[in-house]
Amino acid sequence: MCTRVDLKAAPKVDLHRHLEGAIRLTTLLDLYREHGAPLPEASEAELAPHAQVLEPMASLEDVLSRFTVAQGAFFDEAACERIAFEAVEDLAADNVRLAELRFSPGFLCEPHGLDWDAAMASIARGTERASTDFDVTVGLIAIASRNYGLESAERTAEFAWRHRDTLVAFDLAGDEKAYPPSLYADVVAGLAGSGLHLTTHYGESGGAEFPREAVEALNTERLGHGVSVAEDPSVVALVRERNVTLEMCPTSNRRTGAVDDVDDHPARRLLDQDVPVTINTDNPGLFAVDLTHELEVCVERLGFSDDDLKRVTSNAIDASFVDDDAKAAVRQRHFGWVDA
Repeated sequence: MCTRVDLKAAPKVDLHRHLEGAIRLTTLLDLYREHGAPLPEASEAELAPHAQVLEPMASLEDVLSRFTVAQGAFFDEAACERIAFEAVEDLAADNVRLAELRFSPGFLCEPHGLDWDAAMASIARGTERASTDFDVTVGLIAIASRNYGLESAERTAEFAWRHRDTLVAFDLAGDEKAYPPSLYADVVAGLAGSGLHLTTHYGESGGAEFPREAVEALNTERLGHGVSVAEDPSVVALVRERNVTLEMCPTSNRRTGAVDDVDDHPARRLLDQDVPVTINTDNPGLFAVDLTHELEVCVERLGFSDDDLKRVTSNAIDASFVDDDAKAAVRQRHFGWVDA
């Protein structure tokens, strides 16, 4: 199916993009070499099979295991700043003009014992420099990695509170089946009054009961992926009534096994049911994709029309946790095609 929208040229919005999953292969090679721990692979082509997921894997957990090389690249504060700067530069190269980058301080600081607050400052510096240089409006989200346990989640919530003037939201990610939403009710409640928004990874590897519980027990504003929402009409109705936005990522959802085939992805069906669907990259470095590619998948495999592309982009602007004044400015500056 053809579309009249030039997807590469059109300004875009990416709400679900992991900093740890957005590192260039060349940067991985550089950072390991610069820190005296060169990788066995000498080129991007050699490294790709070990640092990327280019075909579907058996499970989400298998995909997450491929993050080891990227996780180890956060050697020091300078590396954090470089990775953040380049992540925004890559957004601009794909004409993404509004984006949110999320990261887990526990995950990225663990290998080299980095101080969480110092890493935060470095990431903020890199993001701010690139945002100014490349005209990309960016919000930062802190992730509590569920696999690290409840104590780590509590520490991450305290970290988010300290940096509430720099961050826009708090997130939960990792194995959702082993860590249902109700476990985090007190953690999330502790953020009340911080001004931080809430998005949570549910509905990616678990059934519809997980996104339902995330909405009912945590009052999550957005669902990371939310693919399994489509399995239960009552959950579809719930997210529509609560105006819970789905951060859907077609290529990621296929490669992690959230859907058996891209053609079966529920994004279009849910959009047709007036659920606020958005389309995102998740981990562009890990999956070797950009947002243009993901929207092309929606057009070519899911039958998105120009109106559908406008709707998901408008949904993303509306759902972004960036402050309203910044959103209004970027919409006026870049998104006339959506409102036309």
